Amino acid sequence: MPKITVDETACIRCGKCVDVCALANVFELTNASSVAVRPERCWNCGQCVAGCPTDAIDHDVFPLEDCPLIDKSDRPGREGLVAGMRIRRSQRVFQNKTVDREVIRDLVTLGRWAPTASNSQSVDWLALDDPARIDDLSRETVNEMARFVRLAQTPIIRGLLPLFIGKQASDRLRGSSGLIERFQGARDRGHDPIFYHAPVVLIGHCPAGNPFGRDDVIYATYNIMLTAETMGLGTCQIGFFQIVVEKSSRMARLLGLPKERSPQVALVIGHPRHAFRRGLPRRSPNLTWNTR
Repeated sequence: MPKITVDETACIRCGKCVDVCALANVFELTNASSVAVRPERCWNCGQCVAGCPTDAIDHDVFPLEDCPLIDKSDRPGREGLVAGMRIRRSQRVFQNKTVDREVIRDLVTLGRWAPTASNSQSVDWLALDDPARIDDLSRETVNEMARFVRLAQTPIIRGLLPLFIGKQASDRLRGSSGLIERFQGARDRGHDPIFYHAPVVLIGHCPAGNPFGRDDVIYATYNIMLTAETMGLGTCQIGFFQIVVEKSSRMARLLGLPKERSPQVALVIGHPRHAFRRGLPRRSPNLTWNTR
């Protein structure tokens, strides 16, 4: 349980801490000041400290020296933010050039400002920059995909598979033999159809069994992707690897994460070989209001 106190001499009874903590209901207003009457309910979101106009709240998880004042002039303009979103594209062709580890540390640090469910802040990263290790994982990913397809085509599994993953997914898996052949052919020619010879592969992971863990990791990943774009780096999320590592205990062991950690995202990072001259259109989403 955190230790939370309110300085009566500094509190102006504005009620902001009560409002931002309405769900946990930690604070109540008295005649003298706000009081943290139920600190055991605090889930450490920090919004009381962030919002207090007089710094009257002392929260042992959020000491004021670690909570810098926000300069509203630092807020990015809409045009610049939208431009960054529109020019970002997945990169799959990289220069034969390393990415400094300090750059990766910086990106991971910036990723932590993404939201996490219940403010768990439980997203961590495995960084791979050993070309031999990355190539091993690429090769084994293709091998495991081939094994999945072979199993899906056996009579017994073919009959049971739709019951477990649905008919559409089952048909797609059984029809993937051509894709696997292309992947295997690419590897035979010295190409990497999984990680694209990227110099860095980032694996985002969370506590196993966390129902919101994937969301947390993906939010952090997109922070990293947008920031990497501003640094002249290219990124791409690797879905095939994620599918395999979820289904294959062997691949999970090769990855080497502790059993209590669950990989959720694979992201390649590198210096793109080519620059794009144009942005591309995107489908306008349907927006429906107040359905019943």
